[in-house]
This record gives sequence, structure tokens and C-alpha cells, in this order.
Amino acid sequence: MTPILQKLEITPTRPGVYMMRDAGGRIIYIGKAKNLKSRLSSYFKSGSHDMKVTAMLAKVVEFDYFITATENDALALESNLIKRHSPHYNVLLKDSKSFPYIKIVEPTGGYPYLEVTRKTAQGRGKKETFFGPYFNGIWARDLLEVVRDIFPLRSCSDIEFRKKTPCVNSQIGRCMGLCVGKIERDDYMKIIDDVKSFLKGSSDFGAKETLTQKMEQAASLEQFELAIRYRNGLAFLDKLKERTITEVARSLNVDIFGFAVRADVFVTSVLTVRAGRLIGIQNFSEVNKGIESEEEALSSFIMQYYAHNIVPDEIIASIPLDEVAEALGCNIFSPKVALKKKLLDMAKQNAEEYLGTSLEKIKYKQEFTVGACEELGKVLGMEQTPRKMECYDISHTGGEEVVASMVVFIDGVANKKLYRRFKIKHGQGNDDYLSMHEVIKRRLLRLGGADDSFGGAPCLIVIDGGKGQLSAALAAAKEVQGTYKAQENPQYIGDIKFISLAEENEEIFIPEVSEPIILSKRSYALRLLQRLRDEAHRFANEFHKERRAKKIKVVNK
Repeated sequence: MTPILQKLEITPTRPGVYMMRDAGGRIIYIGKAKNLKSRLSSYFKSGSHDMKVTAMLAKVVEFDYFITATENDALALESNLIKRHSPHYNVLLKDSKSFPYIKIVEPTGGYPYLEVTRKTAQGRGKKETFFGPYFNGIWARDLLEVVRDIFPLRSCSDIEFRKKTPCVNSQIGRCMGLCVGKIERDDYMKIIDDVKSFLKGSSDFGAKETLTQKMEQAASLEQFELAIRYRNGLAFLDKLKERTITEVARSLNVDIFGFAVRADVFVTSVLTVRAGRLIGIQNFSEVNKGIESEEEALSSFIMQYYAHNIVPDEIIASIPLDEVAEALGCNIFSPKVALKKKLLDMAKQNAEEYLGTSLEKIKYKQEFTVGACEELGKVLGMEQTPRKMECYDISHTGGEEVVASMVVFIDGVANKKLYRRFKIKHGQGNDDYLSMHEVIKRRLLRLGGADDSFGGAPCLIVIDGGKGQLSAALAAAKEVQGTYKAQENPQYIGDIKFISLAEENEEIFIPEVSEPIILSKRSYALRLLQRLRDEAHRFANEFHKERRAKKIKVVNK
């Protein structure tokens, strides 16, 4: 009996999350299960799989699992683990952007204020209410300006507010002078409630009339810049009106997910409706790895999407997703008739249209990223495609303010959240080899830790430089492999491939081979390495300039 089947015998029948690992210990697929034993048995005890599942299973040498109390807990854990490990065979939300929201901050016992933010986590000691996201021409800052022109709210910082002196906005009527007691807190809080109603779409509070009156008054006083601002506010209100869906309630807040699949590509289109207005449409594309069903793929996608977006009142999808609905705390349904069915059809049609017009572009992007990784793996003679790559560069001026950069690409795409910067500590000035030795050693000593950047092992480490820099990095890896920390996961360092890229002739050096590899300038693999190297160079130079600027500032004081 194989080790996998032996482990399967003792796998519990509880809900949980399982992780498939390849020969290098890397996680290649993460899934959830109502019954771990039954789900894993369907992989390893059944011979009836399609080609894509069979191809994945051929790479699996072991699996791990976590037991959870409920299926909902398993769904949430699955989403977090996918986000952290980016497994090759999972649906990954790579195209996501962080769009701005308007946030009403209500400090405990204090006076609320509004601001634009891209961070949706709740702050400590404050009640925060979010409205949005805003994109596709409905910009959060423009809307905030209109709100402040209609409702005379405080816009000062807490520090300015505590000075208790009237600000410029107070003097021109854009603020009611709350800081100097011109309005009671209860009256101010009623205005905040009106602002919430306005942003929810419950009422327009005569916004157009208010701005028209202010524009005409400013023009009569020859305050033309102010009049132009009010005119722009009126144009913005017209734009909001154009986006209003006439057949729905003003208070409707819903996201609609449309799904389309063709060949090896699938697209998810997300329609965002806020306060009864169609804010915009986003399209997300992914290669169809064929491992998950439509329900599993859409569940995983939605959970990842709301990891950095506010969950609306309702979600519309092409299939019921009860577990996701319970985990997110909102209603998810598949309408069969009426307007919401039309919105779902619109999302589906948009996904089909995007897929039809962008298929070649999506495939080219795939060749440029994942395809380049596959080509590079073959060029370097690697058994596994190098999915996670790190690149290191040293920057200094005459040995002063020596720094290093670490940039990370996953599946050929930069993951800037995992970038790190280093201040070199050896104090030996202009010694690139010693600097590279130090930074690689410091990085490898943190393998297996909790930090997302350092914890996971890369498949490939690229050094900016020639044979000397590569030798320094290899020496550091050899030292770390013999330390106590490395013994906890000794396979990690041994599985990491090291190469260097010399810029002058774009020569690729690999360990224990005297002659460099020279690739065609048209090679996607070479272009990938160049993007890695150039990004590491940019990131290191940026940090070095910051360090120099701080030093000059201190000297000039």
C-alpha cells in the first residue's frame, strides 16, 4: 500500500481543508470537503478522472489536511490558504484591483467625518461605515466633494479639530463650525444620518437645487472658481442619474457574477450596483485548469473577491451557493424572472463578449507569464515549472547606504505584497559579493516562518549579476542548510534552483556549468527574467534613493 493510501485509511470523516503537495513539498492544490475521507478517496481510489485531474494527480506525492468544525469554517480557511499559497491548480484572483470607498468614521464620543479609503478593515475604537466601491467614471473623491458641497460637514483632521479655531471652510460656509460650538452634536449627527441616506440612494435631499443655487450665488459674487466647482458637481450628479437603473429601488446594493468558459479559458464578469446605480463592470480571466466544477470555481472566486471588498446586501450568481452565502453573511440567489434575472443575463453576456473579443489577448498573456515559466523550467532542466521566483539586487553609491531588494513573481506576474527591502549590515562598503551573501543568508534563515514573504520557499532564485554574485548566493545557501533553523525543513533549500543574469550580454549562469546560457531575444523565458531583474533593480534603487535623501536631510539640519 502506498503512503498516500495508508494516510487515507486514517483520514477522518469530518469537514476540513486538504492540500495536495508535489515532490518538492510545494502546495499545488487546496480544496474543502464536507467529508475529508470521502473527498480524498474520490481522488486516489477512483480511476475515472478527466485528463486535467489525472495530470495533477500524477504530480501529487502527499497530502495534508486541517479539520474544521463546520463546512463554512472549511470554506473560509480554504480561501485564506489559497490567498497565502497561490496553488497552481486553484482558481486565483490575479486581476483584482482595490477600488476606493467613501468611509464615514465615527470616533467613540467624537464627531464623525468622511474620507476616501481603499482599506476596508474596521479601525479600532471607531465605528466605520463604507459606501462603494466607486470606479468606471464614478470616482469616490468627486462624490465626496459633492457631498461636502451639499452637507457642511467637518473635513479637518482630529489635530486641527482640537485646536478649536475656525477653519477656512467654516468661514466660507462649507463647514458649520462644529469645533467652535456653532452647532450641537445631536444636530450634527442628524446631518450625518442624512449623508448616509444620500449615499445609500434613499434620498437626494434636493442636491441639484442646492448646488444650482450655490453656483448662481458664487457667480453673482464673481467667485468664478467656486462657481465652476459647483457646476462640475452638477455634471457629476447628471452622471449618477445616467447610471441609475430605473426599474429598481434606489436602495439596491448588489453584486452580480456572470460566468463564461471556452476552451482553456474562463471569464467572470462582476456587475456592481450601488444605491440603484450601475457603478461598473469588472472582468477577471483565468486559464481553465479543469480541476474544479463551476460551483467550486465560482465559490472560490467569490470568497477571494470579498477578501478585499465590502460584501453587499445581496449577491446574484448563476448557481445557488448556500455555503458561501452563510460564510459571507448575505443572501446569494439565482433569479429566474424579472429585473434581477436581466442583470444576471447582462453579466453572463458581458463575460461571453469579453471572452470572445479578448481570447487571443488572454492566451497571449498566458504565454507571456505561465508559458514563460514553463519554458524557463525546461531551459534550466528543472523537473517542476518554477511558479514562485525571487530576484535580488544590490544598490549603493560608492559603498554608502548599501541596500538590497527582493522582488517576487508568481506564475510570471509580480506580487508586490511579497516584496521586501534590506539594509545591508556588514559595514564593509563596496563589496557586492559580501552584500549578496548577507541578503541571501538572511532570507533563507526565515524559511518556514509565519511571514508570507519569507515563509514559503521559492522554486527559483535569480541573482542580478554574474558568476561572482551567484557563487556568493550559493555559499550563503550552503551555510544556511547546515544551521539549526534549516534542519526543520531541509528539503526547502535543496529544492531551490539558483541562477544569475548578467545584464551586459543577458547571460544566464547556472551552478557548476562554466558556459552561460544565451537565449533568443524573442524568448518568453528571457523576457520573464529581464522583467524580474529590472523590477529588482528598480526596487533597490528606489530604496537606496530614500536612504540617501534621509541622510542628506539629517546632515543639513
